[in-house]
Amino acid sequence: MRTGSLIIILILTGFSPVTKVFAVTCSCAGVPLLSSMDTSSTESGKFYFNYTAEVHEIGDLVQGSSEINDETNRERSSLSQVFSGSYGISDHWTISALVSHVEHKRRIGLSFKGEQRSSGIGDSVILIRYSPFYITPFSRNELSVGLGVRLPTGDNEAGGVIALSEDMQPGTGANGTILWGSYSHSFNQPGTWQFHSSLNYTFNEGNDRKYSFGDQFNLASGVSWHNSNKLGLSGTLRYRWTNADERSGFTIPNTGGQWLDFVPAIQYTVNDKFGISLSGRIPLKRELEGVLQFTTSYSYALAFSYAY
Repeated sequence: MRTGSLIIILILTGFSPVTKVFAVTCSCAGVPLLSSMDTSSTESGKFYFNYTAEVHEIGDLVQGSSEINDETNRERSSLSQVFSGSYGISDHWTISALVSHVEHKRRIGLSFKGEQRSSGIGDSVILIRYSPFYITPFSRNELSVGLGVRLPTGDNEAGGVIALSEDMQPGTGANGTILWGSYSHSFNQPGTWQFHSSLNYTFNEGNDRKYSFGDQFNLASGVSWHNSNKLGLSGTLRYRWTNADERSGFTIPNTGGQWLDFVPAIQYTVNDKFGISLSGRIPLKRELEGVLQFTTSYSYALAFSYAY
């Protein structure tokens, strides 16, 4: 079985193994596609828009679960921008869509290739969700389930005559099928304290370069609080598991693994329609496949949301 993508996140991976030399496989979160859809239902007849910009600093060299010293003088980062929108078709049905723009930068001090860059439109997602019940003054629980597709709307041949490796491409160049779910519980009637949890699984197909990102499973659970002064805080644990990537049916070394991150966030609601949030991602545990993998050291994100 193969696993990977976004979404919650797209995982753009795929290098070659290294001992003391120049390149290593990178298992890094490049595009947090599905995290902008963690909210479940949208009120019937209403639109909800979200813009998220997330920076990933990718500097940890990991062997299994242990971080080791990097002797390659390597620098790697990515910036992903995600534009998403949701529309409440009815009291129970919501349709959502998003498009991403991705920028990658990599420099390996010991490599003759110097700095590599790529940028462009990434993959897109369309998701339809059903919410049999949701939080109201009379109910403290909300549930949503969804089914979606990831579309290869971006470039996966950046780099000119010699295309860059898959982890440096803005898009995957492949279709994917997404299973999605979300649950929330309000601890009190005003809803100032809530538990939230969401999960998604992406089945990935291969692209024209016969490369297939591993299927991916994401689970996020946490607690949020907000007060009457429009301030909100949340803490979330995010677990991600991906299977190894493949090319032409053969497993790509040093791809796949498990990640557990802590995501603190602060949000300010300007008015009934507009909100701003700032969040970070702190790695807690990694268990990665193969000999060596580069992975995210930390990330931070700024998001703006608007409803009407």
